[in-house]
Amino acid sequence: MDYICKECEKENEYGWCKACNGKNFQQNFKNWTSGNNDIDKFIQDTQLSATNYQKVLEWIPYNKLYDIEYIAKGGFGKVYRAKWFDGYIKSWDNINKNWERSLSNKYVALKSLNNSENVTSEFINEITMHFKTRKYKTISVIRVYGITQDPETKNYMMVLRYAENGSLRAYLDKNYHELSWNTKLEYLWNITLGLQSIHEKELIHRDLHIGNILSFGSQVTVTDMGLCKPADYNASENPKI
Repeated sequence: MDYICKECEKENEYGWCKACNGKNFQQNFKNWTSGNNDIDKFIQDTQLSATNYQKVLEWIPYNKLYDIEYIAKGGFGKVYRAKWFDGYIKSWDNINKNWERSLSNKYVALKSLNNSENVTSEFINEITMHFKTRKYKTISVIRVYGITQDPETKNYMMVLRYAENGSLRAYLDKNYHELSWNTKLEYLWNITLGLQSIHEKELIHRDLHIGNILSFGSQVTVTDMGLCKPADYNASENPKI
């Protein structure tokens, strides 16, 4: 289905005009910085190239997050939950000349990587893999909203959709016997769609297990894309991973 942009009056897909929205983002570049040139460029590139609102990444100031709570610690960093004042960008309001947003003051997840005050290729790679594999209006791979920075540790953090039920492992431990077979099959179908999204890009997750699948009510989604690599990746030639 085609839409008509209210600014340029040209047709576009998904109700998102890449040219006009890219211009609106670009005019705001001077008003924010992450403090790191690589992250700034990465965010700006996603904003200029976005073909729908789910492909937009934002710099999210830490003071826009509140009620921050520690959830868990993994091998690569820590996970928190927090509420986000603004919510994510949905579309451009051509009358008021600002972004319309959705899910303001709702929970998001914050994922920090150890020692990410010095931005590493691993940090950028994980976010890139999320963007490459996510499909419009699906939850097959967890959505990333943006990047923030803890002012105390200086670690950069990914801001992601919050999974209220936690990992599928934890959810099944508590609810397995109450779930119908239809629901269990739906979970398997969601996981299959996530893997399909990854494999269509000729990538392999490389760390898929039940702890890296998150539960949202009646649906589940794949997460933790930090080790995701091209299918022809040769680990022996890259001993760091």
